[in-house]
Amino acid sequence: MQENQPRLITRRNNMDLVRYYLALSVLIAHFNYLTGFDIPWPTSSFTGVGGFFALSGFLVFGSFLKKRSVKIYLERRARRILPPYFFIVLLCAIGLVAVSDLSFSDYFQSEQWRKYMLANLSFLNFIEPCLPGVFPGNVIQAVNGSLWTMKIEWLLYLSVPIVFWIYTRFNWNKTFVFILIYLLSVAYRLTFLFLFQSTGQEIYNILSRQIFGQLMFFYSGVLIYFYFDKFMKYRWYIFVIAVLLGSLREYIPFYSFTIGPIVVASLVLFFSMVGKWGHFLSKIDNVSYDMYLFHFPVIQLAVYLGICRYGPWIAFAVVLVTTLLLSILSWSCIGKRFMYRPKISQQ
Repeated sequence: MQENQPRLITRRNNMDLVRYYLALSVLIAHFNYLTGFDIPWPTSSFTGVGGFFALSGFLVFGSFLKKRSVKIYLERRARRILPPYFFIVLLCAIGLVAVSDLSFSDYFQSEQWRKYMLANLSFLNFIEPCLPGVFPGNVIQAVNGSLWTMKIEWLLYLSVPIVFWIYTRFNWNKTFVFILIYLLSVAYRLTFLFLFQSTGQEIYNILSRQIFGQLMFFYSGVLIYFYFDKFMKYRWYIFVIAVLLGSLREYIPFYSFTIGPIVVASLVLFFSMVGKWGHFLSKIDNVSYDMYLFHFPVIQLAVYLGICRYGPWIAFAVVLVTTLLLSILSWSCIGKRFMYRPKISQQ
């Protein structure tokens, strides 16, 4: 196989099931935080988000290599990512007037509403995460605390053709480039965490989570993609080492920001590609991305409406079922129509 040819990855895998697991990890973590309950789950939201980034790296670099066309590559990403994203932003901005403390006219004439629309439609959720008069009594007033990752996801996608151009244009060893990116990402994350801990200024903590702090997860997935044959050959050794390192995380300084990302990527890809226990889901439309987009405002609404007074498990069941139904509706009515829209011209 030539050096930069796309790898043949079997579709009979467990990746869809792993995506649901990661989405559920983020949902449960946010549910516990926003409700004050403690639904037990072995995986944190940090690991869930990192796992999604690792899967993206594994999948999208190969997608780019198939055509080597930035236009086609970005169009495919946009068709899947943008329609549900814009839908949830608009749905919340318009629909949550029903639970706002403000009147209908004051709500839509508010400067905060316009700022929310502009910030979130341009992937800058951090500028204005709240809507006027919405969820004032909740733990936080942010409408959708999951949207901060979307700008990072797009920047990670954009990094693919740039990194490909760099190592082909200058004839650099791609493995060296990917490892260098990983190490620079680690250095970036640790630098800003040090600044946060030494100054107490939250801006440094926020900056530590941005694009340069997430490259380590994404390019761990890319590395596994390019060495997939070796990964599968030594999969059980890799699995045992990853589990061992994960079990010793409390004894490894800065584990989450040094070797943690490659451990997460290894485990995510191991469970995705080893065995066929989850391949049945490949025949069903996957709505894990839509779940990621919808779950946060659903939890916020559940808290606002007092669903939590019925106990953690009933509240969780209501949140999960509502999120699933909205996700299926979003994919069926919006996502699928754009994803499989007939091409106007031959690419």
